[in-house]
Amino acid sequence: MESNSPKNNQAKKHELIDPKRLMEELSVEQFNQFSDDYYKRLPSPENQLGKPFSMEMHAPQLLLRLGLMLESLRLAPGMKVLDFGAGTCWISKALWQMGYSVIATDVSEEALALGRRLFEEYPIPNNPPCGWETRLFDGKHLPIADSEIDRIVCFDAFHHVPNQEVAIKEFYRVLRNGGTIAFNEPLGPHSITSASQSEMREFNVLENDLDMEALKTLFRDAGFEGPTFKVAASPGYMLNYDEWLQCKEGEAPPSMTTAIMQFQQNSGIFYFQKGTILNDSRQSHGLKHDLQCEPKRLELKVGETKEIHISVGNIGEARWLNKNDMHLGVVHVASRLLDFESQELIKDNTRFRFPSEMEPGDRFEGDIPIFVDRPGRYWLKIDLVAELVGWFESIGSEPILIEVNIVP
Repeated sequence: MESNSPKNNQAKKHELIDPKRLMEELSVEQFNQFSDDYYKRLPSPENQLGKPFSMEMHAPQLLLRLGLMLESLRLAPGMKVLDFGAGTCWISKALWQMGYSVIATDVSEEALALGRRLFEEYPIPNNPPCGWETRLFDGKHLPIADSEIDRIVCFDAFHHVPNQEVAIKEFYRVLRNGGTIAFNEPLGPHSITSASQSEMREFNVLENDLDMEALKTLFRDAGFEGPTFKVAASPGYMLNYDEWLQCKEGEAPPSMTTAIMQFQQNSGIFYFQKGTILNDSRQSHGLKHDLQCEPKRLELKVGETKEIHISVGNIGEARWLNKNDMHLGVVHVASRLLDFESQELIKDNTRFRFPSEMEPGDRFEGDIPIFVDRPGRYWLKIDLVAELVGWFESIGSEPILIEVNIVP
C-alpha cells in the first residue's frame, strides 16, 4: 500500500504535472467547468477588468505583443472580429474602440460576465459605430454562423484548448474566405514553468506545450495556409551605439540575430490564412471599376422612374461588399445630380445595391432604376461608391455622364 506520509505528499507536490495526462483524464466539459471555477475564485476581479495596465510586470509585453499581432492582421473599419478565448474581454473592448464589430467568446460564463461589466460599467470617450457581444463557447461548436467572421484573434489562449483539431475546424467554418487568424502563444517548454505547474495543480487549467509542426498539419488539413510569423526581438534586448551604427549601415549585429532567434524559440506571434489574402471595400486600396451604361440621354417627368442598363466589372484587387454593419464599405451604383452648365454637384440622387458580393473579376449586368425629383436640364453622373469610404472616381475609376431633361 502506498504511504500517505508527509514525505510522499511533498514528493507528489513537486512531481511535474504532464498536460497530456490531464487531457487524457479530463473531458472538454470538465476543462470548461474548471475554467469557470478559476474566474469565480479570483480574489479581485477588478484586477482582471483593469488589464493590461493593472498587471504592471506584464503590461509592457502585453501591449507590445498585441500591437505586433494587430499590425499584420490587415484590419479595416467595420470588420467583424472574433476574440477567441476572450476571458474578461480587455482585447475585445480595445478592438471595439478601434471601430471593429466584436464577438467575444470563451468557455467561462463567469469570465464573459466580467467582460460585460467591462463594456457596460467602464465607458470609453468615443462612440464606436459597430457593436459588441459575448457568446459562450461549449468547447466544441462555436455559436457563430458559417463565414460570419472577417478576422480571428487568439491571444494567449490556444494552449489552454484540449481539443485543438475540433477548434481549428470551427475556425475554418466561421472565417470567411480571405480571412486571417492571428495567435500570440508561448512556444517554448511552457508546461514545466513554475507558473504553469501552479495553475495546473491548483486549478486544473490546461497549460499545454504547443507543437508548431503538429499545429501546421492540423491547420493545413482543415484548409488553411501558413503559418507565417511576426519578427521581434526577445524582451529587454537593446542595441548599443556601435550596434545601432551597424544597423544604419545595413549590417545586423550578432546580438540582434540572437535576440530574434530567442523570441521565436520562447513565444510566437503567427498567422494562418483561409484562401487568398484579399482586401475589401471597407478600405479604398484595390477599388476599381469598369462601368458602361445606356442610354446616354434621358427625358423624364418629375419623379418618374425609368431604368438604365449598366454593365460594371470589378477590375480591382478588392472584394465589393453588399452588406455590412452600419453600411460601412457597402458598394452601390449611385447617381449624382449635376448642374448642366457648370457640372457642379447639386445633390446625391439614387443608390442601387448589388444583389451579392463581387469578387475581383466579377461583372454585373442589369437594369437599375433612375428618377429625378425636380424639373430642368441636368447631368446625371453614374459612379460607384463604397459607403463611408469613398467614391471610385476619387481613386481612379471613370464615371459615366448621362444628359437628362426633366419635365413637369
